[in-house]
Amino acid sequence: AFVVNGLLSEIIVNIHQKGYKNLYIDGGKTIQNFLKEDLIDEMIITIIPTLLGSGTRLFSELPNPINFECFNTKHILGKVVQNHFRRIK
Repeated sequence: AFVVNGLLSEIIVNIHQKGYKNLYIDGGKTIQNFLKEDLIDEMIITIIPTLLGSGTRLFSELPNPINFECFNTKHILGKVVQNHFRRIK
């Protein structure tokens, strides 16, 4: 893992040039920015049933709808649900 800075389009080009094709994107604002640039093909959303009461939203307004389909769901220890979504293009 490593931290990067700059414009998303430049970051993606640099990372792909290094041979990395699958990226782990985390954090509400970071995810929102990648979605706004239409740079996410798959998402794994894990739901842990603990309400924190505040925090950064995972999703925000988008210029256009982005369609995904759920192709896998896991229940972990009867408490956690993990949904795996793939982009429909």
